[in-house]
Amino acid sequence: MNYNFDIAIAQELGVSAAIVVQNLQFWIKKNEANDKHFHDGRYWTFNSMKAWHELFPFWTERQIRKILDDLVEKKIIIKGNYNEMKYDRTLWYAFTDYGITILQTCQMKETTLSIQSDKNVEPIPDINTDINTDVNTDRESITETTEIALAENPKKGDRKILNDVVEEFNRVVSRLPKVTALTPKRRGIIQQRIKEHGREAVSVCFFKAGKSDFLCGVNDRGWMASFDWIMKPENFVKILEGNYDNKTQIPRNLQGALSNLQNQYELEQGGSIFD
Repeated sequence: MNYNFDIAIAQELGVSAAIVVQNLQFWIKKNEANDKHFHDGRYWTFNSMKAWHELFPFWTERQIRKILDDLVEKKIIIKGNYNEMKYDRTLWYAFTDYGITILQTCQMKETTLSIQSDKNVEPIPDINTDINTDVNTDRESITETTEIALAENPKKGDRKILNDVVEEFNRVVSRLPKVTALTPKRRGIIQQRIKEHGREAVSVCFFKAGKSDFLCGVNDRGWMASFDWIMKPENFVKILEGNYDNKTQIPRNLQGALSNLQNQYELEQGGSIFD
């Protein structure tokens, strides 16, 4: 059996974690495509420890548990229990918003490096290996790299953090205008948000903003948020709390049934089911 993994994710999280992540991604995407195992706003997959060991016989159950726990500790995935039987201890797994952002970032980096390499290197002949690392090559899009102009020269460590934040914004929130200059005011705002909420919260905020149709111009005014607007303290918190998340649309074929249910409830109970 061949085991696939994403090279960029392996560089970020380790080879063992990358192999497990690849398996989780496959089943979660499959469940999403079939609209299965959707709980608490996420699609999940599940496996018993015995099944994990059968899938990865070269690891002990203890080693597999440690890999999964490390991914949970790094906030790449979360654990849940949605089993019908209360005594069933089979664990369920889903990616966190931060985890999705990290995986997308890794895969974008791998795509960019692959394209740059293809321009300068002759094709490598096919060689069969036990572990196939040639995965995730079918990308929907490639994010353009933007040069960021610094208004001043901050410390080397701060400069890297600031550049990482801006590059992540330009990549993840791709429907909004890109940031091309880091002014002293912007540097201060970024550092303040990280100090208040942590670096991970910035990634989650960008992920949510990039998914929000309203913030990206799909509204009756055609208004679009900007980097500066998103990073304002009150707006930043509202985005994290989901105030601008896309609303779930009720299918038309269910709207009539829902309306009838509402009317029936009001007649019987004298109130609304949505109160």
